[in-house]
Amino acid sequence: MKLKNFVSLFCTGLLAVGIFSGCANGGKTTANSNQDKSEIKDELIISMGTRPYGEFDPRKRWGIMSESQIIHSTLLKKTSDLKIVGDYAKEYQVSDDGLTWTFHLNDNFKFSNGEDVTPEDVKFTYEMLKKDGINWDLSFLEKIEIQDDKTIIFHLSEPRSTFFAQLTEIVILPKDHYDDNYSENPIGSGPYKLVQWDKDQQAIFEVNPYYHGKKPHFKKFTLLFLDENAALAAAKNGTVDMIYALPEFADTKIDGFKLFSHESNDVRGISMPTQKSGYGKTPQGYPIGNDVTSDIAIRKAMYIGFDRQKIVDTVLNGHGKKAYSLVDKMPWWNEETAIEDNRIEEAKEILEKAGWVDTDKDGIREKDGLKASFKLYHSSADAVRTNIAIVVAEQAKKLGIDIQLVGSNWDEMKTLMHSNPTLFGGGRHHPHQFYTMHDPKGAGISYNNIVYYNNPVVTEYMEKALHSNTMEEANKYWKLAQWNGETGASGLGDVPFVWLIRLDHIYLGDSRINVGKQPVHAHGHEWALLANIAEWTWDADATVK
Repeated sequence: MKLKNFVSLFCTGLLAVGIFSGCANGGKTTANSNQDKSEIKDELIISMGTRPYGEFDPRKRWGIMSESQIIHSTLLKKTSDLKIVGDYAKEYQVSDDGLTWTFHLNDNFKFSNGEDVTPEDVKFTYEMLKKDGINWDLSFLEKIEIQDDKTIIFHLSEPRSTFFAQLTEIVILPKDHYDDNYSENPIGSGPYKLVQWDKDQQAIFEVNPYYHGKKPHFKKFTLLFLDENAALAAAKNGTVDMIYALPEFADTKIDGFKLFSHESNDVRGISMPTQKSGYGKTPQGYPIGNDVTSDIAIRKAMYIGFDRQKIVDTVLNGHGKKAYSLVDKMPWWNEETAIEDNRIEEAKEILEKAGWVDTDKDGIREKDGLKASFKLYHSSADAVRTNIAIVVAEQAKKLGIDIQLVGSNWDEMKTLMHSNPTLFGGGRHHPHQFYTMHDPKGAGISYNNIVYYNNPVVTEYMEKALHSNTMEEANKYWKLAQWNGETGASGLGDVPFVWLIRLDHIYLGDSRINVGKQPVHAHGHEWALLANIAEWTWDADATVK
């Protein structure tokens, strides 16, 4: 494999109130009230959501949401331009057949407890996650060989073009200090360390004194886990320096604050179980299948019949774009999937031809005695998803489809999402998620292929993409997997998901905070902005523009 060309193509394409205040700051001062405007501040109080996703443990999916570089290191990392460079690995080579990956390691990396990071820690991390097999697919990793104290070699059973992505997301764990309670006291080798975690309330981070790189400007930051309304109130009363904001809060004026708006490939849509009810059960015993959504006519009608721009304008307050796939605007996106929507009459015709007719004139179509009606589960803690669900349910009425909204939580939805539609999200800086969400082998494992989609033609294209030796070749197959002119895992083909919108990530924060150069954000507003917090600075002279 020509490594430089592979990574270069990858990168070039990608360029395509008073809440907890006492705990957070010792009860002395609030975040931004009554400050000397020329003060150089080195501590921050931030609210980015109501939960620490993954709880600092990769076995719980920590690292997937752009948060891998806060308290941990990885073998490779992404720059703000989304170029892949070394982290713990200072140099690396990939064999021409793509099966041997050799990493030459830095010798100045230390964990936050002062112990050296070693190849044994890397080997332990990857082997543990492979054995766990739930949130990280490392089944292709055949053997890990430690050549010496500065060299580690990964032997793959097959080429894997998306392995680069996992190497930037899987955090390196300390072999001698990892157990089931790791989340309570995580030890990493990143720029910060966790010093206090009051679960569901706050997490406090301080600079890792053993960090190998440039010391961050902000010596300490506190994350308060607040819902969006409480966070806005905290911003208004001076308790916090930065918050994630709902789109409707974007125009809110707060003294000394400004709007931080960042484009993302963070999409929202509806998962549509593709199998009939009674299909079976997941490995965990959860039911699979839905008799309404398994009819492709229902899925097609929703895909072309919904008015995405109305969702952008109303729910997102204009801060977003229409979405037609999981990978819109990425180098592996098939642009043919961007169709004209809001075609209500055509959607009705699709349903009529498929036998979905409103014979009893109650506004809901039926077919063979089955109503075109289903439950749509959404996270009641997520205001954006809730509002999207409300709008699409109203739009579905025009098609003769009845959507019953059910506010829920992810613990419950994990048991129901294989048999019921959910308001789902996704979007990464790489195509690996497209693979996991459509690969039949991974169906029912974690959030992989929750709709139990299975199209052998699509699977073959995805396997060819994974085994490609160049990104150009891989992208060709990723695009064909979406649509080859006859079939595919997109709205033009089988419609396993009805994708709707792509969010802009919206934050309100002190105008003197410089968040550095931000990449196009991936899924997960909670951590997307914080991914480079070690590079943030304070500009005492900045004013709201």
